[in-house]
Amino acid sequence: MINKNKKNFIFRLVFSQFFLAMLGLIIIILISFPLVKNVSRGYKINQDIKELEKEIANLESKNSNFKNIISYLESDQFVEEQARLKLGLKKEGEGVVVIKNKLNKTEDNSAATIGSIFNITGLSKTNPIKQINNPQKWWKYFLWR
Repeated sequence: MINKNKKNFIFRLVFSQFFLAMLGLIIIILISFPLVKNVSRGYKINQDIKELEKEIANLESKNSNFKNIISYLESDQFVEEQARLKLGLKKEGEGVVVIKNKLNKTEDNSAATIGSIFNITGLSKTNPIKQINNPQKWWKYFLWR
């Protein structure tokens, strides 16, 4: 009889609503840990994918820019431009003008010359900067600050 009551108690305990609810809760908790881990891993992977897609788009734009530069460098226009600038070549029927830069000893004369060539008003009226030596600069730095 004791054995039967013991079996009856275990049977009632196993099939009671509280026991089944607790068992279900434990199973749900045990299943949720790997599920949360996989969801967070998936989120991180999606973030990495977005960053890599941005990097791919950036590299593709740089690649297209480089292709444009290469096509320009291979064009006849670039070759002609470089021949004119670096080699001093010209097309038929064109005249080449060479402007020699005379070295003037004073800055005031060069400003006046530039002003007269380009007709810049007020350029020749600039006051030359007074040159001072190093000890005077230090004296001015410490006392007139």
